[in-house]
Amino acid sequence: MASLPIAAQDIMTYGSIDSSNSTSPGRPARPRMGARPRKRTISTTEILNEVERFSRRTISICAAPPSILSGNDVIEDDEEAAIESNPESKERDDALSISNMETIVHILKGNIGIGVLTLPMALRNSGLIFGSLGLIFIAYLCVYCMMLLVNAAHRACEKRPDIRFLDYADTARASFQDAGGRWVNWASFIRKLLNTFLFFSQLFSNAVYALFIAQNIKPIIAHYGGETMENLNYRFYILMVLGPILAICSIRSLRYLSPCSVVANAAQFMGLGIVFYYIFREPLPQSSSVPWMAESYRLPLFFGTAIFAIEGISVVLPIENQMRSPKDMLGWNGVLSTSMSLVVALYVGMGFYGYLKFGEGIAGSISLNLPPGDIPAQIALLLFSVSIFFSYALQFYVLMEIVGPNVIRPLVPEQWYSVSDYTTRIVINIITFALAATVPWLELVVALLGAVKMSTLSLMAPAIIDTATNWADLGKFRWKLVKNIFIFLFGFFGCIMGTYVALRDIIENFKNGADSPN
Repeated sequence: MASLPIAAQDIMTYGSIDSSNSTSPGRPARPRMGARPRKRTISTTEILNEVERFSRRTISICAAPPSILSGNDVIEDDEEAAIESNPESKERDDALSISNMETIVHILKGNIGIGVLTLPMALRNSGLIFGSLGLIFIAYLCVYCMMLLVNAAHRACEKRPDIRFLDYADTARASFQDAGGRWVNWASFIRKLLNTFLFFSQLFSNAVYALFIAQNIKPIIAHYGGETMENLNYRFYILMVLGPILAICSIRSLRYLSPCSVVANAAQFMGLGIVFYYIFREPLPQSSSVPWMAESYRLPLFFGTAIFAIEGISVVLPIENQMRSPKDMLGWNGVLSTSMSLVVALYVGMGFYGYLKFGEGIAGSISLNLPPGDIPAQIALLLFSVSIFFSYALQFYVLMEIVGPNVIRPLVPEQWYSVSDYTTRIVINIITFALAATVPWLELVVALLGAVKMSTLSLMAPAIIDTATNWADLGKFRWKLVKNIFIFLFGFFGCIMGTYVALRDIIENFKNGADSPN
């Protein structure tokens, strides 16, 4: 992991600063002869600045630099992007740019979430071997589509020397504009459509987060609270989480939320370490103990769960936009390929060994298979709950960055903006928790969200954008068009079938009065 410019071990540094000995204004003085160096404490503000700089890239797709807001190619610099650019240079040498190693860390942060804990269930719905191979194939398609999106953004920026970078939706709009013909008529529509999908993706992802937190704290509380707490409906635990969520989501400054990103990621990786400890602490069963390929009717659920876990396309451009060497992003050994190879290795390992360990008894999240009476298991459940709690707040910041400037500000007078903003935060969180309280089956909610939202953002939209980008030259035999049609149809078929099967199983569970999981 790349170290911060102010590393932990450097927070207390030695030096002597005496303005009386300074030879020039603003220049630190040399230590007096014979003087003993004394410690200089880095201020809290400086630490917050460095934490914010390091964590901002991946926690907000809206923190990405400005985009094409109108038909012309003029943008306004904001406080984060007010840096002189050199259109002739492919390097970004400024205080806000990040190294390749930092980029890898941010991509890992942006792609490894609670989806990794649902992958053993994904392999239960596909089979041990077929699911592992299918996971690799879906991951390859998703990473390839990420590359298509980054390439489209590069191509669009090359035609707009005054614009240094674009986000997801504006890359689509620019590609449609550049394609000419009838594509231009759909340019504004595709931008609005993708922003809508991104908005609802954040909203429903937070509903999954709320459900996840409730289901992970219940085993701990029930273990110590006895039968009374065990028999409480899971909606009670969702209600328990609502108060703290409303409190942290009332924070409007990213400066104070940025440390949450560090805590969330540290907690998550420690929790994953404990999960792997439980997987490997005893000899694993033989691979023949579980089906190598599951029944075909369960495969759509595998698709939805797998693509929910792998989908991280919305954070790729914001990260690439801040790279010091953006040309290093692509390529078979580029930053994106290297980062996602590590992600896929973790995902396949968790899915394969998690399913092999717990077999058909695997829960919607593998964390729920840990023995709640064990202290390490309780620590893991708490770590995951803390991680997702902070991740919820960070995702909510993204959502409000969309709603605030684009919905509230145009409709509300300036003197009522703060009141309206806080009211909207409360209402959206209540709606989110209401969604979480509607369907208690985490694996089905994840599969449904992955099928509907993630397949659109990860597969279908990039295929369309790449087609528009290359419309003037689709290659010999129009192979780029054929390739993109295949990707689009794969995503579309997975979306339809995954949505159908997930909704069918949810409805059947309600009809049959199926009990909610732990």
